[in-house]
Amino acid sequence: MNKPLIWAITVAVAVLGPFAGILARRLIDRIAARTSARNLAVHRMGFGLARDLAMPLCSLTGLLIALSLPNGLPFSPHAVHQVLEAAFMLAITYALARLAAEVVTTVARRITGISGSVSLFSTITRIVVFVLGVLITLDSVGVQITPLLGALGIGALAIALALEGTLANLFAGVHILASKTIQVGDFVKIDSGETGWITDVNWRTTTITDIPGNSVIVPNRKFADSILTNFQRPEQDMAVTVKVSTAYDSDLDQVEAVTLEVAQQVMKGLDVGFDGADPRVRFFAFGESGIEFRVVLRTRHYEDQYLLVSEFIKALHKRYRREGIQIPYPVRTLAFAPEDDPRSWLPASLHTP
Repeated sequence: MNKPLIWAITVAVAVLGPFAGILARRLIDRIAARTSARNLAVHRMGFGLARDLAMPLCSLTGLLIALSLPNGLPFSPHAVHQVLEAAFMLAITYALARLAAEVVTTVARRITGISGSVSLFSTITRIVVFVLGVLITLDSVGVQITPLLGALGIGALAIALALEGTLANLFAGVHILASKTIQVGDFVKIDSGETGWITDVNWRTTTITDIPGNSVIVPNRKFADSILTNFQRPEQDMAVTVKVSTAYDSDLDQVEAVTLEVAQQVMKGLDVGFDGADPRVRFFAFGESGIEFRVVLRTRHYEDQYLLVSEFIKALHKRYRREGIQIPYPVRTLAFAPEDDPRSWLPASLHTP
């Protein structure tokens, strides 16, 4: 058999490998879609690992067969097998790194309640598994890794000094998640004024989505050092206080009864209440224009307070007008001295009692 024909067969076999990988991935996807399992996480991880390995294994197998043909290509068989072995181990390392990251994230979510969108644990796991896989690959192809580890130690020290801020953010992110002070989905406010929901904590930053929907990116180190208010810890529900005042000649018992009735109706109408979430009225001061009191409303979510307060004020104003309860305007009473009083021509600041 002449060399051009052998080379053509070799190229054809090498090209068929990736096509076989594509077909294998599609077959795995179809099998995964048609089968069901009690443990969805294990089902997803198993088929995910098979899908990741399908393409590289088929491609490398095709290359191995192609290079094993007699007089196929003018390369050293030993060097070719070393390259293929290294590529095979790197492909397995990549697939195992993805699998390990998903396992760690799933276990962390089940144990601590951390959402799967938190990417810090996944990133750290991938890096560790990939570095170990690269070292094992180098050792398997005959590269002495002991001197390499010593060089990596010195290089790691230099990198740590150069990337002090990045490493500080990395360890701050680990501290944020390990301390369990926040979880993804919590509504928080930090002392610099940023307010919103925690949507992600990665190796460098914490992402907060504010009420308008904008993403606020905060470095982990700054977030960990901030004074934090978590509106969903220890309980998600919260109290909302509205200041109201009524005229001095009002019947306070009637004012209290009407206000509580309106508050209950608004909370029920907006469906923001929960068991035991009864509104309260507390009178606290004799103001300049009337008697002042606070209405304490309860809501399940922080973002509901704005609509709740707005609807309550509208409903309370309408009900007070119907019941004849006055909401006083600011009133100031001025007393003037009689015209025959010798002090009447003096400025008010110089009058003495």
